[in-house]
Amino acid sequence: MKTIKVSEKTYELIKDQLVGEEVKPLNNLEDLIGQTYVFQCARYIYHGTVKAITSDYIELEDASVVFETGDYSNTSPSDMQALPHNAHIMRQSVEAFYKMKW
Repeated sequence: MKTIKVSEKTYELIKDQLVGEEVKPLNNLEDLIGQTYVFQCARYIYHGTVKAITSDYIELEDASVVFETGDYSNTSPSDMQALPHNAHIMRQSVEAFYKMKW
């Protein structure tokens, strides 16, 4: 990794072009609220922005079901279909969750 020093003025001009995403610590599921995640569940994969979390459900807005991911490095899945309403995922069915470039 190479470090380059730039002035504050230059940084303000180029900061939107820098690659990388700020990593925020995850202490509990409530830290996911407001962020977009992929939830790999027992049967399907869901994508959406976490709106709320209860003891039983995770509510996703702008939710979709991913039927085929394609390469995980892609910027969009091969087959993702939007759901007509928010999705409520049973917490006990979640096997994994992660951020994607989608």
